[in-house]
Amino acid sequence: MNNTRETRQPVGVISGESRPSSFIFTLNPSAIILLHDYVYFEVDDTPPGMNKPVRVKVVAQVQSLRRIALGVAPEHPWQVLEKMSIPGGDTVIAYARVLGYKWRGSIHVPRRAPPIGSRVYYAPDSLLAEFFSVDKERRIHIGYLVSRPSVPAYLDLEGIKRHIAIIAATGAGKTWASIVLIEELLKKGATIVVLDPHGEYTSMKTSIHRLGSSFRESVRIVKGHRDQEGDIQYRIGIPGLSADELADAAGVPKKATKIRAIMGSAKIVSEWLSTTTRDSSWIELDGIIRVLQEAIDVVEKSKLSKSNGLSVFGRKLIGRLLGLGNGNGPSNSYVKLAENNKKLEKALRLIWLSIERDSSPGYDAIRYLEELKKIGVYSSVGTPLSEIVAPSSVTIVNLAGLRNIVQDHIAYDIMKRLFEARIRFIRRLGGESYQQPVVIIMEEAHRFIPPRGQSQTKTREIASQIASEGRKFGVYMVVITQRPSRIDQDVLSQMQNQIILRIVNPRDQEAVRDSSEQLSQDLLENLPGLNRGEAVIVGPMTSAPLMIRLRDRVLEYSGQDIDLVDAWSRVKELETEHLLLEREILARLSRVASRRYEDIPSYIGELLGVKPSSREVVDALEYLRSGEVWVSQSYDPSVLFGEVIYRGAIFRVKTDLGEKFYKCSCRAERVCSHVVALLLKAIIDGLVESSILETRFTELQEIWGERY
Repeated sequence: MNNTRETRQPVGVISGESRPSSFIFTLNPSAIILLHDYVYFEVDDTPPGMNKPVRVKVVAQVQSLRRIALGVAPEHPWQVLEKMSIPGGDTVIAYARVLGYKWRGSIHVPRRAPPIGSRVYYAPDSLLAEFFSVDKERRIHIGYLVSRPSVPAYLDLEGIKRHIAIIAATGAGKTWASIVLIEELLKKGATIVVLDPHGEYTSMKTSIHRLGSSFRESVRIVKGHRDQEGDIQYRIGIPGLSADELADAAGVPKKATKIRAIMGSAKIVSEWLSTTTRDSSWIELDGIIRVLQEAIDVVEKSKLSKSNGLSVFGRKLIGRLLGLGNGNGPSNSYVKLAENNKKLEKALRLIWLSIERDSSPGYDAIRYLEELKKIGVYSSVGTPLSEIVAPSSVTIVNLAGLRNIVQDHIAYDIMKRLFEARIRFIRRLGGESYQQPVVIIMEEAHRFIPPRGQSQTKTREIASQIASEGRKFGVYMVVITQRPSRIDQDVLSQMQNQIILRIVNPRDQEAVRDSSEQLSQDLLENLPGLNRGEAVIVGPMTSAPLMIRLRDRVLEYSGQDIDLVDAWSRVKELETEHLLLEREILARLSRVASRRYEDIPSYIGELLGVKPSSREVVDALEYLRSGEVWVSQSYDPSVLFGEVIYRGAIFRVKTDLGEKFYKCSCRAERVCSHVVALLLKAIIDGLVESSILETRFTELQEIWGERY
C-alpha cells in the first residue's frame, strides 16, 4: 500500500457515471481505500483569470464502497455458493464526491466531467493540507480530517459573520465542539457571551489558566439567581417589563386573572410613585409589594361604602404611600391626580375591585412577588453592560435553576442590549455602546427560539433580527441544539455555517437538510454513522465540506456523562482517604496541645470562635488531598496567611488567631472551607503553637463556659 502511494500508482480508474460533481471508479485490487478517504484525478480546466486550460489535481472524497462479483447473486442458495469457485475474485466499486482544486488560494469545481478511463490516485497528506489550508491570521484549529488524523482541519474566522449552528444528538459532542470554538475565538481576542441554561460552562473559569497566563482573567460568570455560582448578579430593570411579563416571571398562572390584574396595577402605582417622588426604590419589587400591603391594609381597616369606596380607598392609599398620615389630607390633590392621570385612576380601580370583598388575591400577589424577589434578577435598573462583557473574554450567563420564562427574559435582555449597543457604536449614536464585535453562543437553542405557532418567547424575535442583520453590526450567533426540528426554521436557515455531529432522529435530519443549502444527500446519509466527536462542517467558514474529528479541548465543562462505576467507587475511596487525613490531623493536634480534640470543627471553633459545618471540613480535606495549600506566618505567630489552589482556582486567605479574624478572597459571609484548609495545613506544618491553642481555649472557656 505504501509503495502504491509513494510511486504514484493509480488506486483506481473511473469506470462508471461521471459528472463534474461526482464519479464512480473501480479500485485497483492491490490498493486499499477506506470510506471517507481522499483521492484525486488530473484534468484540464480553465481556472478564473486564465485564458487557456491548465492541468489541475481535483480532490474528491470517497462516499461509498461496495463489492460485486460476476456470476454471483444473493439469490444463490448456500449449497451452491459453498461449492462455487469465483474466477478473478471480486471487484470493489467506489462512489466519490468532487471537492474541487485549489487555485491561487481559492477552491474551484471543474466545469467538465472527468473522462471515463481517467486514473484515480491516492491524495497525499501534503495535497490535502494545501487544499484545506487557511491563512494563518484567519484560521481557527477545529480538529483533524476523519480519515487523515495527521492533517489539521481549519475554519476561516471571517466566515463566522454568517453565524453557526452546532447540531448533534445528546452525547455526540456538541458542547465539546463549542468549547473548542470558544478556545479558538479567545485566542483571536473575541468578545464571547454564552447563554448557559444548565450551568455546564462555569467550570471553564477554573481551567482557563490552561490556555496560558494571559487568559487567567478571561472568564466571568454572570448569575441569574443570587444563590448560583457567579461573579456578577444580572439584573433586569422592572420598568422595561409589561404587567404580563412581570406576572409570568413571578409564575402567576394565566387563569389567575385577579392576581395578575392586581400585580400589574400595583406596578403602575409604584412607577407613578417613583416618578412623583423621584425615588427609584418604589419600582423595586419591595416597592410594588408595599403598594399591595398598604392597599390590603386600607381595605381591611377602613369602613368603605359602595357609593364612595373607590375614591376613599384611592385617597387613603395615595396618602399612606406618600407619607401623608391617614390619607384624609390630600383629597384635592388626589382628585387632580386622578383626573389628570387616567392610567393611575384605572390602576387604583383594578386594585380596589380585586380586593374589596376578599383580600386573598392581594396576599397571593405578594407571595408570588416575594418568591420572585428571592431570585435577585428584577430590580429598578439593569446591570451595566460594561460589567458584563469585555474584549478578549468570555462571559458565561449561568441560567441554571431558573424558570423558563426567567431564562427567556434574561437571554432576551442581554441579546437586545448587545445588539443595540453595537448599533450605537457603528452609527455613533448616544447611549450604551460597545466597541468590539460580539459572538453570542446559545446553548439549548430550542428553549429560546422555538418554531412560530408553538411556544412564544421574547428571545426568538431578537434572535431572528440578529440572524438577519447582525453581520452588519458585528453581532454573530452560535446556536447549539440536539433538536433542530424544534427550532424556528427561519432562524436556523440563516445559520449558514453548520457543524453537524451524529444525528439519528429522522425529523431532525430532515430539519437540518431543509435549513442547509450545502448539505448534500450523501453527507446527510453519513450523519447517523458518525462517531462521538466526528462532524460534518459546511458553510462559509470552510472552502469545501469538511468531515473532521474534533481536536482535544483544553477547558473543562460539567456536561459530560457520569461514569457510574467510577463515581460510586470513588465515593468510598474519598471517604477512606479523608478519614485517614482527619485522624492524622487530630493526632498532631493532640501532640501540640495539652488536651485531646475529638473533632476538627471544635478545633476551628476554638481558634476563630465560629464552628464550620461538616461539609466545609470535607471540602477542606479534599483541598489538602488533591489541591495545593500553602501557609506562612507573619512576624506575629498568631497571624497566618496563604493560598488554597484547587482545580485552577486560587483563594487567598488570612487569619489572625489573636483577634479572631479571618478573611478569604471567596468573600464568604462565614468561615469557609478555604479558611479551614489553611488552618489544618498550619497544624500539619507545625505553625500553630501550643501557647496559641491554650490561650484561645482559656478565653473561650471564660466566655462560653463548657460550650466546647
